[in-house]
Amino acid sequence: MAQINYTIRKNRIERSFLTGFDSSDDSGCLFFDENTGIHRLYLDVIDSATEDANWGRFSFISSLQENMVLYVYAVAYNYDTWYDDDGNDIELMSILRNEDFPDEEKKRIFSGENARRFVGKNDILLYGLQGRYLYIAIEVLGAGEGYIDRLRVDMKGDNFIDAFPSIYRENDSFFHRYLSVFSSIYNDLSYEIEKLPELLDPKTCPVECLPIYAMWLGIDVSGDYLTERAMRQIVIEGYELNRIKGTKACLMRILEIVLQEKAIIIESNTIKSYMEKEDMQFLEIGTGGIYDVNILIRQHLSETDRHQLLYLLNQFKPLRCKIHLIQLKDASILDDEVYLDMNAIISGESVGELDSGMMLADDVVLDE
Repeated sequence: MAQINYTIRKNRIERSFLTGFDSSDDSGCLFFDENTGIHRLYLDVIDSATEDANWGRFSFISSLQENMVLYVYAVAYNYDTWYDDDGNDIELMSILRNEDFPDEEKKRIFSGENARRFVGKNDILLYGLQGRYLYIAIEVLGAGEGYIDRLRVDMKGDNFIDAFPSIYRENDSFFHRYLSVFSSIYNDLSYEIEKLPELLDPKTCPVECLPIYAMWLGIDVSGDYLTERAMRQIVIEGYELNRIKGTKACLMRILEIVLQEKAIIIESNTIKSYMEKEDMQFLEIGTGGIYDVNILIRQHLSETDRHQLLYLLNQFKPLRCKIHLIQLKDASILDDEVYLDMNAIISGESVGELDSGMMLADDVVLDE
């Protein structure tokens, strides 16, 4: 049997009114602002496109601390406008979205015979609510950490009552609510099954799945060095990176994903002849073997991040290749016809010295 449901995600959240929440998550997850003890959400109106529509179930998952109290308000109308004290016709959502409108006045919308209030519940039967437009508000009182996620509204509260004779189909009866328990379990399981494609898609899967998917592609991204963005992009491009493994283009792409900037790769065998011809020496560059590769980056990396980046690059380098990661320092160059003014400074070489009697500890690294 077809089940009409509305999933509350980022687009609908952006059209709603929020206070005391952080909606930075693209999936629609709402995190509590720890600096305030009042958290309110007035959801964007849900239009069933049918007069006197019967509403079934509103559900979500939440994480609250013991000192926090959760309230849910729901009401259904066949109209989406309201008359103010002066007799003017005002859209209800414009009232709920208005920051200057008193919250006590907003709650008047959620009053009357066709309204419901629930305390401490996140799986709610909306039986008895009839109307084309459904309005829902969530209020959490108390400061602390927590979140609200996976908000869903089902038009039909159960899937099984229509299989019984009409004498048992009384809406909001004991039997109707009893069947809704099993229907809720069935709907939640169906929802999880429908989400399986999202779990297998590296663009939408939880970040915890990314190291597993990378391992399936033969890529080790452990170490907590990569950001979620970089790890997700490496998994997305994992097949193509494996296809061009061992090439300069592969290393360039990995560096661009991780560092978000283009690096310079210099192969030792390409500059050997030039150095011998010009009688020049480039310090660290070109002093290794012919299979050595020098990578020049502008970012400053800690010793831990440097080793983890090298560990990732070594998974895609040619077999006999040895990678040298060189971190460039900022330098100043004066063009022709340029002079130093009062604010100009030429940076000198940084040199570190140890005082007499000092010893190197385990956490001290000498720069090459």
